[in-house]
Amino acid sequence: MITDPNSAERKPYPIWTYPLRGAWGVVQASIWKIAWKRIYFLRPIMLRMFGAEVPFRCLIGGSVRVHFPWRLKIGQHVAISNGVVFYNLGGVTIGCRVVISQDVYFCGGTHDYTRANYPLLRKPITVDDDVWIGAGAFIGPGVRIGRGAVVGARAVVSKDVPPWKVVVGNPARIVKDRILRND
Repeated sequence: MITDPNSAERKPYPIWTYPLRGAWGVVQASIWKIAWKRIYFLRPIMLRMFGAEVPFRCLIGGSVRVHFPWRLKIGQHVAISNGVVFYNLGGVTIGCRVVISQDVYFCGGTHDYTRANYPLLRKPITVDDDVWIGAGAFIGPGVRIGRGAVVGARAVVSKDVPPWKVVVGNPARIVKDRILRND
């Protein structure tokens, strides 16, 4: 099979998204970064202005990058650390009481390499309630992380994670159950 990059889709997104993405890029490169973290509702307000479903009380680091705010849903009591990237082509849904450590990468897009023009595939990512995602983890397209799961630092998650499991490594594999203590 011979691939032809000239046959690739030139504008894979609806036309209305281009000016909106431009405006969001300006906001994210300027006032997003200087919004004070202690005034917790500033970044959620900016996201809501661009169509995200996010509560006003949500801790979001200043270097968090969101590619498509209108495809982002965040539950209550969520903390998102610095350096997190939401490449949310197919949408990202974050449940309640979720902690996302620094430098996590959510990748909601890939390409169909079985076709000559490599069409873009957009797949949703879902993180259920009570999840902790460790520093530097990669969450791949179409993945669902089950309730109560823990994703270890630098793990590469390309398949669904069952509820209440701890996964680590590349590729991520289950190492044990997550059991909560009542201390």
